[in-house]
Amino acid sequence: MWSLISQASISFKFNGFPFKVHLMSNDPGFPNQFDAGTNPYQPVGLGQTSSFEGGQPGTAQLASLLQRFLGALIDAIFPNLFVIPGVILMWIGMFIMAQQADTNSGRADLSIFIFIGFIMIAIGFVITLGVQIFLLIQRSQTLGKYVIKSQIVDFETGQPADFVKSFVLRGIVNSVICSIPCVGPIYSLVDIFFIFRDDRRCVHDLLAGTTVIDISDR
Repeated sequence: MWSLISQASISFKFNGFPFKVHLMSNDPGFPNQFDAGTNPYQPVGLGQTSSFEGGQPGTAQLASLLQRFLGALIDAIFPNLFVIPGVILMWIGMFIMAQQADTNSGRADLSIFIFIGFIMIAIGFVITLGVQIFLLIQRSQTLGKYVIKSQIVDFETGQPADFVKSFVLRGIVNSVICSIPCVGPIYSLVDIFFIFRDDRRCVHDLLAGTTVIDISDR
């Protein structure tokens, strides 16, 4: 019974692209395995060049759907640790100042709320950007990926992705596309759905030539 459940999967198509969601499996030959000999989406020559530190040449475990989700969630929460308190302080200052619009008393004191809030947001942006860039350069990981033990690698070589692939293409170029009016929301939705492919590569992974692997055993 468990064997039948472990092999269960759901297949569907979205805009002509095939997707298959495997519910769970402990089988080492399951498609979770990023193997140059079995990966149906690999480019030609991957089998000869892939190597992963601490693993067999050409083979590494793909990051699970849960790892990808938790990594993205942590990356989204981290900057808000600074932004949300800053926004709250600015809102408090502006709200109280609006209530005292008819008088000038206390307006200078209240403006400090807005100033401190702005500084907190600016500091949060600088810290977040600095931490993410440092980790991407040194480890090919964002903060979220560092915490949940996954890593961005070059899909063709299997080596940790360089800064251009991991930050410029996956981060900046992808964000620019997401911000395009009308196109951006559709692109973002398609990008998310691509995670359900067998190779678990989102559109931004295809754009950058990367994939994400599990390094929890290192």
